[in-house]
Amino acid sequence: MLLPYIFLSLVTGSFTSRIIFENEGKPDSHLESLRGIVEGPLAGWNAVFYLDPSLEAHVWEYVRGLLVGRNASHVLVDLGSDGALWSEEQPLELLRGALMVHVVVFQNDPMPFFEAVSLQWNPQYLLFFSVSNETKQDLLLEETFKGIERLLLVERTYLTNSGNQPISRMYTSFPFEAKQIKPVGSWDDAASTSREDVFVDRFESFRGYEFQLGTWLDDYPYLYQSKTKPEGYGDGVEVEMLDALSGVLDFKYNLTTAPPDLKWGAFENGSWTGMLGMVHRKEKNFTVNYFGITGERVDAFDATVSYWMEGFGMSMLSPPPLPKWRGAYYPFTPSVWLSLAVTFVLVLMVMSVQDSMQPEPFLGGVGSAWPYLLRAMFNNSIPRLPKAQWQRLFVGSWWLYCFIVTTAYTANLVAFLTIPVFPARIQTVKQLAESSYRVSMYDYGEFVPGALRSSEDTHYKALGEKLDLFVNYGDSVRVMKERTHAYIESYSYNRILVFVDYEVWGNGYSSLEVKNSYMLREQLYPGHLCWYFQKNTAWKYKFDHGIRRLVESGLIAYWIKLKTEDFLGRDFEKGQQLQDEERRNQALGLEHLQGVFFVLAMSWAAGVLVFAAESLRHRCLFRENIGY
Repeated sequence: MLLPYIFLSLVTGSFTSRIIFENEGKPDSHLESLRGIVEGPLAGWNAVFYLDPSLEAHVWEYVRGLLVGRNASHVLVDLGSDGALWSEEQPLELLRGALMVHVVVFQNDPMPFFEAVSLQWNPQYLLFFSVSNETKQDLLLEETFKGIERLLLVERTYLTNSGNQPISRMYTSFPFEAKQIKPVGSWDDAASTSREDVFVDRFESFRGYEFQLGTWLDDYPYLYQSKTKPEGYGDGVEVEMLDALSGVLDFKYNLTTAPPDLKWGAFENGSWTGMLGMVHRKEKNFTVNYFGITGERVDAFDATVSYWMEGFGMSMLSPPPLPKWRGAYYPFTPSVWLSLAVTFVLVLMVMSVQDSMQPEPFLGGVGSAWPYLLRAMFNNSIPRLPKAQWQRLFVGSWWLYCFIVTTAYTANLVAFLTIPVFPARIQTVKQLAESSYRVSMYDYGEFVPGALRSSEDTHYKALGEKLDLFVNYGDSVRVMKERTHAYIESYSYNRILVFVDYEVWGNGYSSLEVKNSYMLREQLYPGHLCWYFQKNTAWKYKFDHGIRRLVESGLIAYWIKLKTEDFLGRDFEKGQQLQDEERRNQALGLEHLQGVFFVLAMSWAAGVLVFAAESLRHRCLFRENIGY
């Protein structure tokens, strides 16, 4: 069912489908072919019927009669109306795609109407049915209809040996054939039972056509200058895709080394720049560089299905390792050190009070108590034990507590003294936005700078305010190397660029710094990558089908891995995973030592109970002695 805005008919009332003409007893065979098409291959399909106001009365009546008994929705359009006004008022579901089959029944030239329709008008199926005695085959070559995927013309033809009885001959255009307009047969009710029988594939092969591509050979690992071929020959994932598709669809392609304005492609000052501008101005057929699917681009171009998902990555140098001379206190967090100090003071106070309550002091004051208790903290043996049982229990629990703490400290200390300790890395957009780091980017016409500055997200907007644009890659990477900026670039290219910058061109950077660089886990504007064609490209569906097959077979993922390994070496992903894990020694926090403090608290509670029991027993014995 169509939406309510689609009209079922422009004319009310019922019409009989059996029309008797003034001059003939029944309709001619050509009009009967229209009936066969409407009630045969197009039966059950939603349709738009464009009717020429100059049609003869009996043709009008015949067409209306055909529409009375249709079991599918349809829209009637007057070809004498304003095509621009009509198309502006229609939804995209009616103007574009395969939802509606468009049928034009005409006597005179219908071009004035269709030349005025908006660019959004681009049906997948368009049928011209001519009731004129003159050939209208030139319609198939009109620029207005070059974007139609399935195009058909049915016109009346008189054969020399058939007397006065006409036949309905069907024609279509093959844009990549030497002879573009070709007959596809005569209408036969029995032979044509589906839409595909009527609307033949016009782009079964591109016949060796050479497509002109708007590209930039500076897009690792997707498209870049070949290392083994002359200037202008590309390599990368896109070349692998093009070669695979060209072998099946039979086409050639020519790459552009760089766009004239050295811009990537964005809508600026009312026009498209860079590679997208070349395609929009129809200088090139399509572009295959790193482009994500966005609403603004889809409105101006035809996007293929997505072949990969990626965003803009941010690379940074790892913060320098912490000084090794501080390794003595790295095993514990500051909260643990504070807890240990408070615990020691508390134990010292309790031990001093216990000692003062004894008839014969065990230690003899605070001056002797703190070295005694401190011995356990340094894992030294205790020279002697107190005589009172409750005091022995208290000292035993303290010794057990110190044993656990010192064992944990010693085990962690070895690692902190032998392996460099790094501060926590920035890994998210929020952390980067709230840090003192700025961000840098090479200004080559991407949408990212403008999108960040106008973003409603507070963290994205904060990055936009801290963004510094540079006129070349060297300067934008240099500030990243100085640990003042995070460098923004498409994720795969960013990862390779750091390696190429350091290893190939040198620039005085050491390989150690490369190993210490990393990519933030979170990416900016992650999206689906696609190719962009001129708006209303009729044969784009051929590339859609081919790209789907490449994605489903796993070849895209394989090529991306293979081309990236050409720069970063084999097993780079495994190395990257090890680097991302970042072997850091984790300082022990309070959550790790909860058991220690729990044991200490339980021991103290037991000591208090024993102390209370001994005090009560001592008092009872003292009263009995007095009474006696």
